[in-house]
Amino acid sequence: MIISAESQELLSISNKTGLKDLSINSIFIQNHQEDLYANTAEINFTPNIICAKKINRSKSTTANTDDSSQHNSKHNLEEFALSLRCTDSSNKETQLNSIKTTETISNKTTTNTTNYDSIHTTDLPFDIKFVDKTTCTRQSITDKYKEIQLLKKGPITFPMLKKYYITPYIQLSKPRLTILVMLSAICSYALSPNAASILQLLSLTVGTTLCSSSANAINMGRELEFDRQMIRTQARPVVRGLISQREAYLFATVMGVLGVSSLYYGVNSTVALLGGLNIPLYSWIYTSLKRKYIINTWVGAIVGAIPPLMGWCAASSLTDPAAWILAGLLYAWQFPHFNALSHSIRNQYKNAGYVMTAWKNPKLNARVCLRYSLLMFPLCFALVYYDITDPYYAIDSSLANLWLTYWSFKFYWQQRYNYSKGILKDKIKFNEGMNLANLYARKTMLASVLQLPAVFILAILHKKGRWDWIFNKNQLALKP
Repeated sequence: MIISAESQELLSISNKTGLKDLSINSIFIQNHQEDLYANTAEINFTPNIICAKKINRSKSTTANTDDSSQHNSKHNLEEFALSLRCTDSSNKETQLNSIKTTETISNKTTTNTTNYDSIHTTDLPFDIKFVDKTTCTRQSITDKYKEIQLLKKGPITFPMLKKYYITPYIQLSKPRLTILVMLSAICSYALSPNAASILQLLSLTVGTTLCSSSANAINMGRELEFDRQMIRTQARPVVRGLISQREAYLFATVMGVLGVSSLYYGVNSTVALLGGLNIPLYSWIYTSLKRKYIINTWVGAIVGAIPPLMGWCAASSLTDPAAWILAGLLYAWQFPHFNALSHSIRNQYKNAGYVMTAWKNPKLNARVCLRYSLLMFPLCFALVYYDITDPYYAIDSSLANLWLTYWSFKFYWQQRYNYSKGILKDKIKFNEGMNLANLYARKTMLASVLQLPAVFILAILHKKGRWDWIFNKNQLALKP
């Protein structure tokens, strides 16, 4: 195993000084470069000021020695450490060039050769996971699928059914996203002032769930080549070879037909039309735009805004302003949630070929996050204005919206500071600022996860006329 000289020095310093949270992305195995490569995940360095101080201290203690090669090594290490940024990314080509350059410099400065084979990953202050390149090709996934098919021909047991049939198809439907879509439709249906029926609610729930599963299955089938390049999506069933692309499309077809049929016969034709149109909108238009334009986020937000329209239209009319207000809530919410989430994995998106605002325009990404957080306030007030909820909802919902807006503002302000001219040129301050931006992005994402159910649950509790039966009963009791 060959490791660059700078990486060796950083590893030795981190072992001596206790810098256990240092991450390096420039280590590459050259002896087996045809089969292995280092995972180019996002780099998040802790402040390099600490590392620089340790280096300077080591440099001052060796400045008076006669070993000039050691002094030059420390000096090169200082420049290397200060040049690192938490937005740096590397690929196979740059890693090989870096190793060749480093080996040339080290051969000039010292005659000693390093026994790279003696370096063990157990001595490293962090874990290095080398990815088998042969498992990341379409042919390898096909071979893995064939192996699984042979295993399926064995004795049928419940563990086997769960591993190869039940769990993969549940994962294919993206259960957490599907549950969110289904709940947004149900909440919108519950806020409708018209009478509801159990059969209609059940048909809406089943139909929305099946339509969402269909769209997600097509999405996974189409993004096989890209999902296998992201840590976040490497465990998906199509990538692992548990389900073939053909089976994913077949599953999507069955789910789509059953879902639209359930909406058509159990609810009404308008809801069925909305559910049917949302499948190609997500699986075809949005999925295609993800690799071309940053506008894909805005298109994806429309996909999320349609389920509330379906829920309201199940019992009322789309001409009611409340239907579009509830759709607007879901549309606006997706920006602080997704923009904060994508910021944390922006380099994964970039390496996989997805065009996202988080890495194309970080300042715009944070600004949009704050902008749509602020939009939640007038949308919630509009529910009061159109008599969907009582006036107290304006107070309760503002608390939840204020919490989300607070973290969105912190995230935006930090990114505005990070990408200012003065800070952008100072790599140390930029690293410190990005650490804070990463923290605020995580806080914003977590706040959005709690804010959306809070806003909908409060709306249901404050629904107009919800508590009239209590107050009317008291008024009747007071009459003579």
